[in-house]
Amino acid sequence: MSAPTRTRRTGTRTRAAQAALLALAATATSVLLASPAHAADTAPYRATVLEHGYDTAKVVTLSFDADWSDAGVASVLNTLKANGITAAFSLTGRFVERYPASTRTIMAAGSKLVNHSYDHPYFSKLTQAQRWSELNRAEAAYNKLGYSSNGWFRAPYRDGYADPGVNRDLALDGYYISFDWTFDTTGYNGASTATILSRVRQYVRPGAIIVMHPGEGSTDPAALPQVISTLKSLGYGFTNPYLTVTHGAIGSKYAALGAQRSLLGPARTVEMPGTVTGSAIQWFAGGRVYYSWATGAHEVNGAILGKFVSLGSVNGFVGYPRSDETAVTGGRASQFQGANIYWSGATGAHEVNGAILGTYLSLGGTASRLGLPTSDEHSVTGGRGSDFQHGALVWNSATGAVTVSYF
Repeated sequence: MSAPTRTRRTGTRTRAAQAALLALAATATSVLLASPAHAADTAPYRATVLEHGYDTAKVVTLSFDADWSDAGVASVLNTLKANGITAAFSLTGRFVERYPASTRTIMAAGSKLVNHSYDHPYFSKLTQAQRWSELNRAEAAYNKLGYSSNGWFRAPYRDGYADPGVNRDLALDGYYISFDWTFDTTGYNGASTATILSRVRQYVRPGAIIVMHPGEGSTDPAALPQVISTLKSLGYGFTNPYLTVTHGAIGSKYAALGAQRSLLGPARTVEMPGTVTGSAIQWFAGGRVYYSWATGAHEVNGAILGKFVSLGSVNGFVGYPRSDETAVTGGRASQFQGANIYWSGATGAHEVNGAILGTYLSLGGTASRLGLPTSDEHSVTGGRGSDFQHGALVWNSATGAVTVSYF
């Protein structure tokens, strides 16, 4: 390795060490107290309000808010199933406690669960502590049945949904998606089917999120078949809420992996800007997807993601991923712009980079006699070194040569 390149890498490591501290802090609530200009790939400063989805094609997302009654749930689910539609259900905690069987049926249909508070108060009138109590009590009710909202929220009465303070408090409690809506059919208020269909024709737009109610007294369940047929007659199709919050290269990667049924699970955030122009990051329940013009879109998950974040994520020397996580001899690996990260249950996750990585790969990588790395690259006398299951590689700062040792 040439001296100028080596000097660059040493400087990058200093910055990576600083970035790693920021990335580790992102796992704590305190990181959310930073200014909006914090480094890329840290927790959002406020929840993002979605009044419509990102898809600009003629598709809509159906959603249902339930609190006081489950009277129309079975009818709604039957209609959705008959039309092959996946919907979002915003459920209060007390609904889930009162109607566990209906909740299980809703979730068994593949619906996206959205936290709708515990008992449907006006959020703008609550203190921060009260807001968090509402969110956490509802989440506890979901968790008791084995479900999670994964940080999605919908404001009761649509009260305070655009309030910066409310959305700041949501983010402070780990709720980064405020899943709002484009228009309400008003079936909850007993609107006639003709009125409901008139509102559909008047307010529908590409990407619209439509809210309805399945409770006792609502006319939405009975009108739903005609709502669907009317939308189809207008040339609209239906997307599922898991895809509603994704788009572009990251959305395509997510869909290709299997969307919510993949190891990524539901989105935790909307797409966020990365460190270079045109780059983007999105967090999911089971991992993250990174995109840049130079690398494309790739997922990172599990222990490899943990190591990546500890090294500064995209703010550090490792850069953006150049591959999804793949199987290698003895474990798993992800390739990045500035390093490879390897993992196995026996060795943990470790990075290998620079000239040491070049030599390691030339020897056969994980399939070589060296096996998997057991350390990150570290300082040794006269240079840098990486340890492996059956040996070590040492880079000499004077010669740029890499020495191979087996044991």
